[in-house]
Amino acid sequence: MADRLPTDTDTNGSSEPTAPDVAYYALDSEVSVEEFLAVSKVYARDVVRAYDLSVSVSALDWEVSKRAKRRAGAVKHRDGEPLAVSLTWEHFQERGWGAAAETVRHELLHVHLLNEHDDPSHGERFRTLADRLQTGVHCERFADPNWWVVCASCGSRLARYRRSKLVAETEAYRCGGCGGRLRVVDNREHS
Repeated sequence: MADRLPTDTDTNGSSEPTAPDVAYYALDSEVSVEEFLAVSKVYARDVVRAYDLSVSVSALDWEVSKRAKRRAGAVKHRDGEPLAVSLTWEHFQERGWGAAAETVRHELLHVHLLNEHDDPSHGERFRTLADRLQTGVHCERFADPNWWVVCASCGSRLARYRRSKLVAETEAYRCGGCGGRLRVVDNREHS
């Protein structure tokens, strides 16, 4: 079962997984956290059923992060056992239900691959299944960083959300691409 997904043959003879209609579960940004989680779990159960994933939605804790800025979701696990799925509230608020549903599918793949292969990575198995479930491997930036670290020579930019050593001691570092000097732009002043 691990990497094969069930398919239904349609009237054209093509064989594709039967996925739940994301629009059926659609939420607007005015819902409560509790409503968002409830619909996310119902949607997750239907995705698990449609794709025959080895995931027990009810055995997982489902939570919302109101702090995360760089990730749309996460699976918390210990010793290879999935414990919780965390979905990022700001991602839902900024990108809507369609993006949140894609994140649910993404996190379900992590749980499935942990259960089947003890593999929490975005490796080849993940990428293959992500394509079948129509979900991305990485999410696009949805929150503005507090700082940009910019190379004076090549112009490359690194987003930083926390005051790391790179932000605090920029002069001690060089650009990884060209070796140029770096400077920090405080994005909090421009927001």
